[in-house]
Amino acid sequence: MLEGIDWAILLWLLGGAVSGIAELLTGGLVFVPFAVGAFAAAGAVALGAGWPLTTAVFAVVSGATLAWAVQYGRKMRSVPPATREGAHRYVDAEGVVTRAVAGRNAGQVRVGAELWRALSATGATIAEGESVRVVAVRGNALVVVPDSH
Repeated sequence: MLEGIDWAILLWLLGGAVSGIAELLTGGLVFVPFAVGAFAAAGAVALGAGWPLTTAVFAVVSGATLAWAVQYGRKMRSVPPATREGAHRYVDAEGVVTRAVAGRNAGQVRVGAELWRALSATGATIAEGESVRVVAVRGNALVVVPDSH
C-alpha cells in the first residue's frame, strides 16, 4: 500500500502539519515560518530535489517567513489595541433614555440608531427622555451618566 511513496515528502508534510497545529494552539506567528518552510521543502522533494537542496529550501523559506512575521509583529504592536469595537465604539457617545434607568436597575438608551440596555454609572435614576453620555461598557450594557449639555 505504501510502495512508491517518497518518505521525505511525508516527513516534510508531517513537519508542516505539526508546526501548523502548534501554531493554532499557541498563536503569535511562532510556528508559521516552520510550517511554510516545511511545506516548501515537501514541494522541493516532489520536484526531485535532494536532501541538501531541500534543507536549503526549508531554511531560506522559513527565514524569509520569519522575517515577514517579525515585521508584521512590529507593525501590529504599533497599532493601538482595538478597544473601539462592538459596544465600546459608543464610549463618549451621546444618547437618549428610552426607558428610565432606575438606580441600579437597567433601563434603555438609544445611541445613534440602536437601542441598548443601560446602567447608571452613579446609581442615580435617569428619567426617560433625558440626554446621557456613555462612559463605559459592562457586559452587554452601556454605562451612562446624565449629559451636562
